[in-house]
Amino acid sequence: MKKISKDALKHMLMQLVGWQMLPGGVDNMLVDTVYKQVTSGTWGNGNPKRIFIADGCYCVQYQNGMWWHYDLLHQSWF
Repeated sequence: MKKISKDALKHMLMQLVGWQMLPGGVDNMLVDTVYKQVTSGTWGNGNPKRIFIADGCYCVQYQNGMWWHYDLLHQSWF
């Protein structure tokens, strides 16, 4: 993914399967945390493809098939 603004990332995430399940407020927390990850170094996983829940966490899967769990309270991922 090339450099992207937070607004552009949010627009991209809003188009995905799974966005509608996010409660109000949580959507912005997810955008903030995903943005922190994709701008914190060299990003090689591609664009987001879907949002889902696994192991009690919101997750995002990317173009290359990788997916990450997002801890929205601590703005971290694993």
